[in-house]
Amino acid sequence: MTSRRVSVGTGLVAASALVAFVAAATALVWSSETAAPGTTRAVAFVNGTAIFSDDLDLRLSQILPLASFHGNLPPDQLLSLKRAALDELVLDELIYREAAAAGHRPSPAVVGTEVSSARARFDSDEAFAAALRENGLDEAGFRERLGRAVVVREARNDRAHPEITEADLAAYYRDNGPKFQRPEQVRLRQILFRVDPADPATAGPAEAKARTALKQLSQGESFGPLARRVSEDEYRVKDGEMGFVHRGRLDREFEDAVFAAPVRQLQLARCLHGFEVFEVLERQPPAQLTFEQARPIIAAGLARQRRVEGLRAWKAGLLVGARVQIRDAELSRARPAELAEEGEGKAGGWRRRGPIGDAR
Repeated sequence: MTSRRVSVGTGLVAASALVAFVAAATALVWSSETAAPGTTRAVAFVNGTAIFSDDLDLRLSQILPLASFHGNLPPDQLLSLKRAALDELVLDELIYREAAAAGHRPSPAVVGTEVSSARARFDSDEAFAAALRENGLDEAGFRERLGRAVVVREARNDRAHPEITEADLAAYYRDNGPKFQRPEQVRLRQILFRVDPADPATAGPAEAKARTALKQLSQGESFGPLARRVSEDEYRVKDGEMGFVHRGRLDREFEDAVFAAPVRQLQLARCLHGFEVFEVLERQPPAQLTFEQARPIIAAGLARQRRVEGLRAWKAGLLVGARVQIRDAELSRARPAELAEEGEGKAGGWRRRGPIGDAR
């Protein structure tokens, strides 16, 4: 096993393409039993395996949007996210050890594909080799790192596909039928004349244009061609057709006017963005979805719920008996942000949760 390790705290600009590929393509297990000369400090140990501060910075950069990385977050929120990133590295190490102990090995073909994809981001083999050297690796060491990442990724994926039976779907529909109601909806077409919110003086001309359009339509001009010609929103390319909309999709002022309007009568209303000339083409009352209509919604929801619950239980089990020592005092005291589990979507919103490990 190579003793070299990726260092992302320095030399990052020269090797940015390599690091970007690694961050996007894999959930890398960056920890190493021993640090290479000149590396940054160990912030934690997982059953004796070190996790280093530059490894933590890389994982944090995967969690945070690039624009807010280190710069635009309050210090307490940044520390909370950093602790969450550390906890993810701890779990990846435990996942890898469990998978390796069970005999899981990375496919050479899969690793080869990952290496080829990384190499393709460089102008030449020499540039690729130089980027590896910048990060303290040769190709063999890089393959080893990717191999560990593949094992972790596949172990996570194996847990990400819970079985959902027809009986599960039917039982959920039976117990939660009232949830599967389609709300009242209308089929709508509209022509928008915008008002600049920073310039109230634009309201008068916009309303005048809307009244002119309403008069043209009342005199027999076709809605679609007029919408294409004068509407100031993206629906003009669809002849002003918005399709079916339900309450909550439109801004409140316009929504109230739309749902009060008679079918097939031209109307003029103020909206958040300006003035709308609109017509309700069809109205559908609330309706109970049949089991067949609700089936894909139920299947997706149950799969997501069971995937998240299963992953959380698995991760909690991995931590039982694990020796996790956090050497950074500030991080050990921090309460980690609760990131979205696989299947919960991106971690744009987060809250704090219980930490992993201690400060021994």
